[in-house]
This record gives sequence, structure tokens and C-alpha cells, in this order.
Amino acid sequence: MIASAPALLAGAAVGGGLVVAVAGLLPARADLGDVMRRLDAGRVEHLGAPAVAPTGLFDKLGLRLLTQVGEGAVRLPRRELDLIGRSPSHHVGLKIGMALVGLLMPTFVLLGTIVLGTGLPVAVPAIGALALATLFWMLPDIQVRQLAAEARSEFRTAIASFLELVSLERAADAGPIEALARAASVGDGWVFHRLRGALDAAELAGIPPWEGLRQLSEDLGVPELGAPADIMAVAGEEGAAVYSTLQAQAASLRGALLTEAQAEANTASEKMILPVSLLVIIMSSFIAYPMIIKIMSS
Repeated sequence: MIASAPALLAGAAVGGGLVVAVAGLLPARADLGDVMRRLDAGRVEHLGAPAVAPTGLFDKLGLRLLTQVGEGAVRLPRRELDLIGRSPSHHVGLKIGMALVGLLMPTFVLLGTIVLGTGLPVAVPAIGALALATLFWMLPDIQVRQLAAEARSEFRTAIASFLELVSLERAADAGPIEALARAASVGDGWVFHRLRGALDAAELAGIPPWEGLRQLSEDLGVPELGAPADIMAVAGEEGAAVYSTLQAQAASLRGALLTEAQAEANTASEKMILPVSLLVIIMSSFIAYPMIIKIMSS
């Protein structure tokens, strides 16, 4: 078994080198979805900041894989990545790194058993390596979805403040376009930064600002942003007074956020019942144990 370990490692290294060499020699093919999105230059989301060249190791690995196989084969959560501000190349590179870690972990376990003289069948670490590589490949996606859920909650909270700011600007006789621009310029957080970016992109595209907000709402999966866009569209196209409507929408959103926060707090409290109960039982056992032993020995 000890003699076969170097041969296995050498074979794996040669095979991996051949795969990398063949992949490097193959011509790169652009993903059809990426090509169609570049051709569709009128969309609002493509008028933002230019893409930054990848510099880190994860970015380079991810960009290489996306260039070879295309984005459709990887099935990236683009909406969640856009929401948390992580580039697709960095996310794919992180998935590759995590998969390699899972792939190599059973190898180190096998080498440890060989050193100790116990040994394991080759099939056991091979199956474990494939299982761990698959699991670790999916971990970044799970993390991204959790971060996106937290970001959406923060976005919804900021939208409630944005609604009130827009209503105050309208009450001060500001026009619909001016009210949106002034309200978005007040905040300095990442949510208001995205709002200003959507309004600037809409201005560059020559479309109304509420269309930019509606597009941002669809891209990020935050339907609460579509409500002020629809309300301001009515104000801009029909000249309707929307102060009361905006205030009512803000109050409704704050109520929904409060209800959601209370439900999360109740869920967290229920999760703590079992650990606290176990802790009380353990402490009671430690306190009662000496007395029980003394009573039984007397």
C-alpha cells in the first residue's frame, strides 16, 4: 500500500496537468447569454460602471472557467451576486477553490493512515473526495443566498425611508424626477448608492427615472422598490398628487418589516429553549449528584 501511494499521486498529478493543458489549448467560446446581453445595449443595467479586470487568484480562476465553458453551464445566482456586489468570476473562483479543498482532504487522510500503517481501500477516499468536492462546490452558493437574504431585508428597510423622503420632497412642490433625485442623494449607504446608480443609468438611457427603479427592482428581486416606481410613474405621467399614497406605502412597508422582525425574534427564542433546558438539566445534575451519592451510601 505504501509503495502504491506515490504512483497514485504521480498519476493524479499527470492527469490533472493533461486536463489543464488540453483546456488551455482549446479555443475559448463566448457564452451565448453574454453575447446577447452585450448586443442588447439599451438595457438599463448595462449602463453602469465598467467591469473591473480580475486581479485576485479566485477572480482569475473563475474568469478562466467562465471563458471556457460559459456562464450557463455553471448556473450562477446572478441576482444574488449582483445584490451583494460579488463578481461572477470571483464567485466561480471561490467555488473552484472550495471544491479543490474538498477533493484534497481525503487524500491527506489516506496519507495519514499510510504513515500510521493502518491503510484504507483506495475506493473509500476516492468516493469521499468526490462527495466532499461536490458539497464544497455548493457551499459558496448557499453563503451567497444567505447574504442576499440579509441584504434584501436591509434594502427593504432603506426603501421605507426612501419612500418618506420622496413624499416630503413632493410635499415641498418638487417635481417627480427632482423628488426622486433629491431623496436618493440624502443617504450615504450602499442602498442609496444603488438607487443613485439606477437613476443615473436611466438618465443616460433617456428613459424616465421610475423605469430605472423598476428595472433595479426586477434585477435585485426586491419588489418593494417597484411600488414607489409605479407611484412616481403615475405622478410623472398624469400629474397626480401622491404624497398620501407614498406615506401609506411607507407605513405599510414598515409594518410588514416589524412583523417580520417579530417573527424572526420568536423563532430565535424558540430555538434557544432546547439548549437552555439542557443546560439547566446538566447544572441540576451536577448539584444533585453529591447529595444522591451521599444518600445512597448511607
